[in-house]
Amino acid sequence: NIVTGYYTPTSGSVIVDGESILGLRPYKIARKGLGRTFQNIRLFGDMTAVENVATAADSLNKSGLIGSLFGAPRSRRDEAASIEKAHELLRFIGLDHRAQQMAKNLPYGDQRRLEIARALALNPKVLLLDEPAAGFNPQEKVELGELIRKIRDRGFAVLLIEHDMSLVMDISDRVSVLDFGQKIAEGTPFEIQNNQRVIDAYLGVAEDAS
Repeated sequence: NIVTGYYTPTSGSVIVDGESILGLRPYKIARKGLGRTFQNIRLFGDMTAVENVATAADSLNKSGLIGSLFGAPRSRRDEAASIEKAHELLRFIGLDHRAQQMAKNLPYGDQRRLEIARALALNPKVLLLDEPAAGFNPQEKVELGELIRKIRDRGFAVLLIEHDMSLVMDISDRVSVLDFGQKIAEGTPFEIQNNQRVIDAYLGVAEDAS
């Protein structure tokens, strides 16, 4: 929430490509290349799946409100391109067969994936995923891991906030561990699994430990 402009930090900085983004509105931060999902799903429930994604894609177009209102040729081309892009992203995440269904009627797991597609429509340099595995069963978590790898292989950087350690350790190149808001460790999954401070923080320290 701090990185994407919803909260204001009391200290520190957020730098994207050498430029500070502190103080910018969330939509401007999105245009700087940070796409995100939310811990609590925030889809447009009364819009179809393809409309949800196309709306995000359309936010990058330059035809403007006036052009849209009067059906200017550039506006029509932009709208068609946004819909085409939305379908491509739905195919990428395996949801194009649900393109015309209302978002609120989709199964929970599909809603989660739809949020990811909508974030990808912004062409982000970094995709921020806020606990995307929340509420998933084991098979859905496996499928989520596969999707995140596909996103990574497309050249996107992914920042994953997640409590499911098996998922984190399975797909991450690098892991940072927070304990009560403080970073206590950073490294490869193997290094984190064998970090005594992390073990103590998450598993507890024996009463007779010195």
